Amino acid sequence: MNMEYEKELNKVCLHINIPKFYEEDYQMSMLRENEIAGLLAISGCGIEGESRYTYGITGLVSMEALFENKAIGEKDIREFVTCLLNTIRELRKFMLNPGGLLLEPQYIFIRKQEYFFCYLPDNSSELCKSFHQITEYFVKKLDYKDEKGITLAYELHKSTLQDNYDLEMIMEEYQKEKEAEEEELEDTFVFTLNDEESVYTPVKDVTMVKESGGVWGAWKKAANRIKREKLSKLEEFILETNRQEE
Repeated sequence: MNMEYEKELNKVCLHINIPKFYEEDYQMSMLRENEIAGLLAISGCGIEGESRYTYGITGLVSMEALFENKAIGEKDIREFVTCLLNTIRELRKFMLNPGGLLLEPQYIFIRKQEYFFCYLPDNSSELCKSFHQITEYFVKKLDYKDEKGITLAYELHKSTLQDNYDLEMIMEEYQKEKEAEEEELEDTFVFTLNDEESVYTPVKDVTMVKESGGVWGAWKKAANRIKREKLSKLEEFILETNRQEE
């Protein structure tokens, strides 16, 4: 599989070429006749015994280009996962296999915090493995100053090592933990009253709320350790956790 761009004055296209004779099935008919949220518009044809799939990407930027010189934060990861889950739901409505999504950064495009995906009918990779691979990309591109981003990226990476995982459940657990922390933070202020006016004094040295249980506890500690020590080789930490998992 190889890719190439075609640029004209008023449009930009991405071509993906597959060394396989082009044959249409119900997938291409479904993609052509329906506008599916989260997918790039696609067309297909045969060229010199190969299959070519063309996607319209005018006005979009690839994830690879966007984060080439920019760190990935917690907000970026959440937005990506939300768009991916929404797209998977849409695919199932049209009886399309979510495994057709290409989850490499060069095939994912963004416009105003909204992600768009290439759907490749001939794609034979497993979606669960593809998502785990992109969590490795998140870890490598992390913002070291974003404690929540570190926590989320590493939990996604560790959880998706399992053969059968539920991405929606992982994100729901993360959201519950996040909301619980926000509620605890609201309770970290001590209010004192005097005769003239009401004033409040924040509790001193409160830099983080107490850690709760569950799967997120260990990763919060890891995020703090990475932030304190300013580790530059996050891949070593991945290998360490992988060995523990094995």
